[in-house]
This record gives sequence, C-alpha cells and structure tokens, in this order.
Amino acid sequence: MSLSLGLKALGDVLQPPEQEWGAPELPRAELCPRLRTTYSPRASWAEWKGFGADRRPSMPEWARVWDYGPTAEALGLSLARNSEKPPRYGLKGLTGLGRKQVWRSLALLEERRQLLSFWTVSLPTPAMHDLHRLGTWPLFQDRVRRELARKLKEAELLDLVVGVVELQPRRSRALGLPCPHLHVVFQGRKDRGSGWALSPADLDAVILAALATAGVSVPEGLDGQAFLKSAGNVQRVKRSVRAYLSKYMTKGGGDVTRWLGTTAEALIPRQWWFWTKTMRAWVLEHVLPIAFAFLAWVHEYRKELEAQGLIRARLIPLSDPRAPHTYEVSWLGLEQLGQVVAAWQLDSWDAEWFATERVRLAGMA
Repeated sequence: MSLSLGLKALGDVLQPPEQEWGAPELPRAELCPRLRTTYSPRASWAEWKGFGADRRPSMPEWARVWDYGPTAEALGLSLARNSEKPPRYGLKGLTGLGRKQVWRSLALLEERRQLLSFWTVSLPTPAMHDLHRLGTWPLFQDRVRRELARKLKEAELLDLVVGVVELQPRRSRALGLPCPHLHVVFQGRKDRGSGWALSPADLDAVILAALATAGVSVPEGLDGQAFLKSAGNVQRVKRSVRAYLSKYMTKGGGDVTRWLGTTAEALIPRQWWFWTKTMRAWVLEHVLPIAFAFLAWVHEYRKELEAQGLIRARLIPLSDPRAPHTYEVSWLGLEQLGQVVAAWQLDSWDAEWFATERVRLAGMA
C-alpha cells in the first residue's frame, strides 16, 4: 500500500491553514518522519482553550491544538508590524518548533548515516571579539549555511544540511562574552564507495568566507589556515546521528540571562538552528497532516492495536510538570498503517449504522 493511498484512506485530511496572521488554527496531528506521531490526548481536544485559570490562547508546543478565534480582518485589525513585537529573536534559546524540525531532519538523515559528516565550528578569540564589536554574528552564521550548501552543490551532492548553535559555557565565562559555536550535520559523500567531497581545507574556506561576509579579516602576518588553526573539526558519523546532536539541543541555549541588556547580546544567536531549503523540502515531504478523529480512535484502542502488532504506543516522559500526558505512536510500516486505517473506517461505519438503527427501532416502538 502506497503512502498516498494510505493517507487518502484517512478520510478528510486537515490541510494546513493559510499563512495569514490571526487565522484560526485547526486541531491537527502530523505523520512525522519514520511514521511516528506525538500527541497529547484530551477529552475536549477540539474546544480546549489553553492552560491556567485565565485560559490564555498561548500554550506549549506539544499541546498540538490552538484556540479558535476570528481572523484579524474580522476584528478590523491591521496586518502591519506590531510595534510591541520583541526587537529581536533568540533571547530564549532553541524554540520548541526548532527542536521539532531538527529532530525530524535527523530522523530522515539517519537513513544515510554512512554518508554523513559532523562538523563543529569554534572560532578563535580574536574573531569572536570582532563579531562582538561589529554585531555581525547573524551574517557569519547565515553565510556558513549558504557557503556550505554551495560547495556541496559544486561537488554534485544534495545540500542536506541541518545545524544547531550552542554557547560554550566554560569558554564564555573565561572570555566574559557569550561564545557561540556551530554543530552541523550534512551529507559528505555520494555513496559508501565514494570519498568525502569536502576536505578540512574546503570547510576552513567556508569559515573564512563567512568571516569576510561578517567583516572579520585575517590579522596581518597570518594566512587563513594559521588564523583558524582548529576552528573547524569534521568527522564521519559512526553512530546514530541523533547522538551527535542530542546533547547540544538543550545545552547552553538558555544560558543568556547574564548577557541581556549588555553589548554582549550581539553574540547571542538570533536563530539557534538552521537548515537548507533542500533539507526543509525533504522534511516537509515527510510531515503530513492526518485526520484528528483517526488519531483519537487509535488512542482509544491503542492496547488492542498493539496486541495485534499494528502499532507501538508509549507514554513519553516529560520534564515539565505542567505538561499533560503525551504519547508517541509508531505506525511500524505502511502496511500496518493501512490495516489500522481500514479498522478505523469499519468501526466508524459500524458505529454510524448502529446509531441509525437505534433511531429507527426507537421510532417503531
């Protein structure tokens, strides 16, 4: 059974809402890479208004549902930029959405583990001081992504790139400035029989190009290689690619309080993760909305479905005590998913028939 046929059998699939500020968000769940869905079951899924006594519409990322409300146009509001909008992003570290997209990327890259490279970029102290003075860390980070993608394309490779930014706690304390550095995963060769497309010297050239874009020049009397020394470190991914990035997903990102309101904010990343357009497109091809009623039915009968070997369900441990119970269901494969969909359809039809029959029999009594 193909994926497209399996999804058609899900009934009315909820399409993503249009990109409009203030538009109501529909309850939705998603079929993520490697056929997994994470959800938080609630008796009032479709009407839930948020956490707390004030029932605010804002809520944690893992809640999966949003408050209904009129569009901005219906309220007579302007779609112009909000003057109270925070002056910059990044002061709260890696967002829930960012973490989700990175995990999705890694889930897909896991299938190409033998072809992946893991690259760490830690700039020398003089370059860090220059980036602080110039306030151009965002330019450096963006050029690293673009230049790496360009070199991969030149090597006739797909520019599948995803990276996260981490503040190095020990170095930051010693320097008296936040010291961001990059951890990047990308496809470094075509197949297991091919050599690695980019050498350490090639990757150093990426760093030098990014520094030039950010206005940082190599000191007189030094060449680029001597200036960078061990700024870039690249290695082959030998184990799970998630293992290489997992500890950087939460490490150092929230340690920004001491720098707020100072000139050191210039070195706090505005974006704590990044990916290329090719990586984004690949992920979005594998993240598909599924009918919410189907997921609710699966949750209700998860034990029976698990006993039949059609799914695996587990309760996910969460560190936030305010979080509702959150489950992950693994669909195992497209064949099993098709069987689950068929069972749901039959059960729904049976329930509808019995309800109709009860009404008919009540009318005859």
